[in-house]
Amino acid sequence: MDYMSILSPVLVIGGMGLVFGLALGFAGKIFYVKEDERVVAVSAALPGVNCGACGYAGCGAFAKAVVQGAAKGSQCPVADNGVLAEIAGIMGTELEIGAKTAAFVKCGGGHSNSEYRYDYQGLDDCRAAMLLTGGGSKSCKYGCLGNSSCVRVCPFGAIDMVNGIAVINEKCTSCGLCVPACPRDLIAIVPAEGYTRVACNSHDMGRAVRDVCQNGCISCRLCMRACADEAIVFEDSLATVNYEKCTQCGLCVEKCPTKCIISTGSPKEKETAKDE
Repeated sequence: MDYMSILSPVLVIGGMGLVFGLALGFAGKIFYVKEDERVVAVSAALPGVNCGACGYAGCGAFAKAVVQGAAKGSQCPVADNGVLAEIAGIMGTELEIGAKTAAFVKCGGGHSNSEYRYDYQGLDDCRAAMLLTGGGSKSCKYGCLGNSSCVRVCPFGAIDMVNGIAVINEKCTSCGLCVPACPRDLIAIVPAEGYTRVACNSHDMGRAVRDVCQNGCISCRLCMRACADEAIVFEDSLATVNYEKCTQCGLCVEKCPTKCIISTGSPKEKETAKDE
C-alpha cells in the first residue's frame, strides 16, 4: 500500500489549516479593537431583562449606546434610582432621576358592572376577539376585552386579570411593552405616585354609556366644575386629568356619579399616613 499517497493530502490539508490559523490569529491581534470597559460596567449595572423597551435590542446594545452618548441611562424604564446612580458614576455624569411612571388601564368595566353581547369562546387574544361580530363580546366598544394580550407581553408579571379586565400591580416598571399590545389603546404610561385617574376610555355620552357600563364616564362635567385647579378637561366627551395641575384634592372623585375617577388619596391623607 502506498502510504505516502494517503498521508500527503492529510499533511497538505493540515499544513494549510495551521497556516490559516496562524494568519487569523495574527490578523486578530492587528485588528483587535479593545472594548470600552465602561460598556461592560454599564451592562453589568443594568437589570439584564433585555426587554427592549429602551428601543435597543437588549441591555448590551443599550449599554454601548449610553457609553457612545447616543442614549441616557434614564431611558431604561426598568432601572431604579440605584441603577441610574451607578450608571452616572460609571459615566462620570450627573444623576438624572425623573418622576416615576407606571402603566394604567383606562377601563373599570368588568364582568360585574358592564354588559356583554355574547360569551366569547375563541382564541385567548384581544386582536382575535375584535375580529368577531361587534368588535368583541363586550358591549362597550371602548372597553377592555379581557383576553390577556397585555398580560402575556409583560416580562415582570405586572398585569393581573381582575373581574375580566386588566389591572396593573406594584411590579410595573413602566417598560411600556403592554401599550402597543392593547388593540383598543387602553393602556397609558402615567405618573405613578399620588395619582388621580379616569378609569374609562369611552367617547360616548350619557345614556349610551350607562346602557353598556355602570362605571363609565357619562360626560356630565361635574368633576370639571368641582376642580378649582382646572386640572380636568374634556376631550371628545371624556374627562382627562392634567397631571401637572392636579393637586390630589379628591373633589373630582367625590363628585363623579359613576365612580370612574379613582385616586390614591389626597395630599393631607398622605401626610397623615407618613406621620403615623
